[in-house]
Amino acid sequence: MTRLELLTVLLSIKALLESDNKDKALELINEVVAEAKRQGNKTE
Repeated sequence: MTRLELLTVLLSIKALLESDNKDKALELINEVVAEAKRQGNKTE
């Protein structure tokens, strides 16, 4: 993930949390974690 992509994800999560949309923020976090795991498995 590039620095710009990471910043975009973090700002999205921040906006969701500030708007009390915790469920959507958690969903986004889970998607990012799952993608990171998939990317990690590709390098092994």
